[in-house]
Amino acid sequence: MQELTEMPITYPYPRESFPDFLGECGFTNFSHEQRETCDCYRLTNGVIVNLYTTRTIQFQGNPQERPNVETAIMTHLGTPPTATPLAVEQPSELPKKIFIVHGHDHTAKEQLELILHKLGLPDHFILQNTGGTGLTIIEELEREIGQGQTATRFGIVLLTPDDMGYSKRAGEAEIQPRARQNVVLEMGMLLSSLGRSNVAILQKQHLEQPSDANGILYLNFNDHVRETVPRLVQRLQNSGFEFTQAQIANASS
Repeated sequence: MQELTEMPITYPYPRESFPDFLGECGFTNFSHEQRETCDCYRLTNGVIVNLYTTRTIQFQGNPQERPNVETAIMTHLGTPPTATPLAVEQPSELPKKIFIVHGHDHTAKEQLELILHKLGLPDHFILQNTGGTGLTIIEELEREIGQGQTATRFGIVLLTPDDMGYSKRAGEAEIQPRARQNVVLEMGMLLSSLGRSNVAILQKQHLEQPSDANGILYLNFNDHVRETVPRLVQRLQNSGFEFTQAQIANASS
């Protein structure tokens, strides 16, 4: 189904009035999560409505219900929804989407979200835990990056020291910080589906690297994800994303 949003939608009222506005649109049951960069509203139909500090509205989640939510919100804002073709759609280039895999370090995840937002990519990334479709993470990955699903063009993996581990042979004395095992599995799926040139692996501090992933380029950072911005931007540009110098400077600040 074709996505309706062609241009950013701006909420012209105070952000604290947005829950009441959702009710006026017919969405009375939802959960709310306040993040560093946005307020996240999860509707019961699986759609996620993000209201950023800039008052830009972004939609994620259930692709079947998302157009209905967009239409309702734009209608109540007095913004006519983009018309969908009545005839057979003409072939067009699919949007370049980014799939993000992360562990338990939610601070690093939100830092990465903010960087992508500053780069002008708020509508282009898919978080592994916001599918909203009832699928498991593995099923969501298969649906988004499986064969024939060319919309997902780039993968970003956040390797953070969430676990501790050691090999049985080495013993407990060799314990090291390591990434969550599910993150390592999902990293392998991204590398296999998209290729190494279309995957950026951001590694926080020192941690044990997967033994079968030697030779892969890691973008290291210590305290903040923005330390990787110059190299991350270069990888994204090599995969066809375009940015202005102002966007790059903003993301680095």
